Amino acid sequence: MLKNRNVLITGGAGFIGTHLFETLIKDDNYIVIIDNFNECYYSGKEENLVNVTQNHEILKDYNIIKGDLLNNSIYSKIKCEIDIIFHLAAHAGVRYSIQNAEEVTRNNIISFVNILEYALHNNVKKVVYASSSSVYGNPIYTPVDEEHPKNPISPYGVSKLCGEVYADYYFREYSLPITSLRFYTVYGPRGRPDMAIGKFFNLIFQDKEIIVYGDGEQLRDFTFISDIVNGLILSGEKKKSSGEAFNLGWSNPITVNHLVDMMFKIANKTKKVKYIERQKGDVDITHSDIKKANDMLNYQPRVNIEEGLQKTYKWHKNNV
Repeated sequence: MLKNRNVLITGGAGFIGTHLFETLIKDDNYIVIIDNFNECYYSGKEENLVNVTQNHEILKDYNIIKGDLLNNSIYSKIKCEIDIIFHLAAHAGVRYSIQNAEEVTRNNIISFVNILEYALHNNVKKVVYASSSSVYGNPIYTPVDEEHPKNPISPYGVSKLCGEVYADYYFREYSLPITSLRFYTVYGPRGRPDMAIGKFFNLIFQDKEIIVYGDGEQLRDFTFISDIVNGLILSGEKKKSSGEAFNLGWSNPITVNHLVDMMFKIANKTKKVKYIERQKGDVDITHSDIKKANDMLNYQPRVNIEEGLQKTYKWHKNNV
């Protein structure tokens, strides 16, 4: 358990960041959030923070720094000694990265190097880096273990893999304790509006057609947010996780068609689906082998897709 620590969460106003904040602050951790609040790319961050900070006192329990990690002056605004950094900030999204390769490359790679330099020169005890299953590309075999060849097929995946290379470099050359986590299709309340499940529920509520790319038979390893948060915290706790990369998934993929069927059933709505051309950068299957995370971190996902969709639906119904 992480308790009574000073924790920096980059991208802390986002989907995963606010859930991590919400969990860590319950154990008397002091939380510093850095986020650029880019509403053009990702809306709803202000509302996310209002929801999770309303029972806590700013400066006493947490602090919010609005700014860009590419700007080195932002780090001088951190006024306490940081024990652990969870680096979640990134321009995410495979399709977005294909259209905005230069922006995604600059933001995701340089900002992470800046974080590593800050950690190195400020005696930070642990860095946890949010990578992605996108580093694997289309798998040669499944389930995919951490030794699987890395063949990203989007600038986003390339940027995440590059971040892992930098993480490995700083661990080897400077003994900086750092762990990389490869997330698999995270979903849940407060999910990013561009992610499939949130987007699908919004369309279902409006009685509009869901758009499915390809034939819908592609398999996805959907992982509920609380399981990802648990994996993040376990990685921060375990000293032996440093220098390692881990898959964090549910490890029981389903087809997009099955997902859509479940969502319409939960919402008690008539199914409306339109199939269009498959998008560049989409992989055929994501399927995590989580044995390493289970063995070394005691990572055990608990929320199956049916329960996770019910929780997500309830949140969307009440908030969106």
